[in-house]
Amino acid sequence: MKKIFLILSLIFISNIQSQENNRSDLIGKWEFKIDVKDVIKNSKELSAFEKIGARMVSGLIEKTLEKTQMIFDFKNDNTASITIITKEKTESKNIFKWELNNEGRLLLDSVSNQQDIEFGDTAYWIFEDDKLIPYDKKDDVNLGILMIKLK
Repeated sequence: MKKIFLILSLIFISNIQSQENNRSDLIGKWEFKIDVKDVIKNSKELSAFEKIGARMVSGLIEKTLEKTQMIFDFKNDNTASITIITKEKTESKNIFKWELNNEGRLLLDSVSNQQDIEFGDTAYWIFEDDKLIPYDKKDDVNLGILMIKLK
């Protein structure tokens, strides 16, 4: 019985330490990156005809995104802001909540009074080196989207 308790205690402590490491790795600024063509190609929601139409305007979307930088700033109080910076130097900030679950997955939650934040089909994000990779509810990677930690 003592051995089982010791093993369970070690697993529990290991999970807590892992969460704290993930938490300290998360705090700070992250740049949101999107590869429009990759997102369109891997979309399960678009029909073949819709993908063709989306590819036709993807160049215009990519040019707009090249001029735009999206920064997620994760804070210790489990809130974060999104700052959108364009070549014209306009900025827009939105606040939302975040949490790390027991598996170390990052969950983003929009604040109820700010309906302009939509995280789409992204259910959670996973740490992969200095990147955050989004997954959907079926545990599939949302290809073409990621966040990179700014130093």
